[in-house]
Amino acid sequence: MSRKTVACIPVWVLVAAVFAPAAARAEEERPLPPVERAERLTFDEKTNTWIRTVPPAPGTPDGDLDRVRQLMAREDYKQALKAAKAWIKTYGTEQPRYAEALHLRATAYLQTGDYRAAHDDFQVLINEYGGSPYAADALESEFRIAEQYLAGKRRKAWKGLLLVKDREAGVKILDEIVANYPDTELAELAQRAKADYYYARGEFELAEDEYASFARDYPRSRFHPYALLQSARAALASFPGVQFDDAGLIEAEERFTQFMQTYPASAQEVDVPAILDEIAARRAEKTYEIGWFYERTHKKGAAVYYYRETIRRWPETAAAARAQGRLTGLGQPVETASADEPAALAAARPQ
Repeated sequence: MSRKTVACIPVWVLVAAVFAPAAARAEEERPLPPVERAERLTFDEKTNTWIRTVPPAPGTPDGDLDRVRQLMAREDYKQALKAAKAWIKTYGTEQPRYAEALHLRATAYLQTGDYRAAHDDFQVLINEYGGSPYAADALESEFRIAEQYLAGKRRKAWKGLLLVKDREAGVKILDEIVANYPDTELAELAQRAKADYYYARGEFELAEDEYASFARDYPRSRFHPYALLQSARAALASFPGVQFDDAGLIEAEERFTQFMQTYPASAQEVDVPAILDEIAARRAEKTYEIGWFYERTHKKGAAVYYYRETIRRWPETAAAARAQGRLTGLGQPVETASADEPAALAAARPQ
């Protein structure tokens, strides 16, 4: 071919001629996408490698169950649930892989939001197939279901016609995990989740009990400082005001003191000394208010007793200063009360 002939060839043809072989090689080297996911592998001890086995044929127990696994791997949970139900109906409970099929169905229920059905299947796995490799995962999934219930997620009721909240079912699941698997980390998480749930809802007395139970039952847990501190916070939060019983304040004072003695550095970080000062001020205010009540109801002896108690027990508080003023107004010396209750206080009690 002459130089003149070459010059007449369009540029795009020359470019295609140059790059076509490279493109073809790239196409040949590009790996094909996998046709199926979740392939079954067998470990060969002789070669120390995993070997891909031949996929089972459809229409067989293995083939159809592997199809369910592939649908789950693709996150096509609705179709996976449908296929898992069909597998169990077709092949029954006597198949060697029934526990796996039940686990797949339960997981598909969970992913599609049918928590009640998932719970039922996971319970069967835990109670009847505890030795299977799926029991541990079933227990963890139960914890997930409990979390969903406590978060307010709705479950199906009346054959799916209604969706209802069932927080009590969530608490029950956590209780079962704590009771039946007490030595596991999952039990610790369940106990903490239950306490956190009550605290978040403002049910502080229940939260205090649950946190205290955690601190008592899991003294070596990494969550022990958290539980001890939260039990104190819940006790403090349970005190509604000076017009009510101060049992919550007393509990809070004891628990914050215990936390400060056990974890002094952490106590300084969250300023526990200041919290204890606040508790002291509120207890002083409570005692002063009792004295003021007796003074208003003309029970002078009882009023004097409580004013003096306020000064004796919490001398640095604002309530103590007010109590001193009330005693002066009543013409009483500012001397602290004795440890024994005076006769006047006993007389002030309702008969």
